[in-house]
Amino acid sequence: MKIILLMISVLFAIGCAKDYTGKPVEYARLCDKENNKQMVEVTGFFKHDGSAMCSKSGSDPMRCPVKFVDNPDNPNPPSANIDLGSGKSSIENVEGKGLVIHDEKVQVVAAADKVKVTAEVFVSSAPPSPDIKTAPCVLTVKKIEKIN
Repeated sequence: MKIILLMISVLFAIGCAKDYTGKPVEYARLCDKENNKQMVEVTGFFKHDGSAMCSKSGSDPMRCPVKFVDNPDNPNPPSANIDLGSGKSSIENVEGKGLVIHDEKVQVVAAADKVKVTAEVFVSSAPPSPDIKTAPCVLTVKKIEKIN
């Protein structure tokens, strides 16, 4: 009986695990209106200064925004909101090290690591302002994969 319950629990856990996939898009087209509220896959790099203002909204998990760039000199990158934690595709604040990002295999993602993120895109309906130093969209990251 215990074995049957264990097998049912394992199958249930496997069935509930989400394997996020999205529509592949080029970085330059990430903030296009057609991607609003869509799950996309895009490659780039995370860029941060070691800290972030993490926040929580409603029943969503605590998330921390970091810049998501296609190259180090990108002046207006979108923010990538990553779930706070220490598991798969998450970000944590490690004392003495600052922010540490983990990929889907729970390996540390370094600043120089190119990644593919699967994320939901939210495109702003407001016209871009020259005073704002971010892209007109925000990503809610669901999966982080390192690219070799």
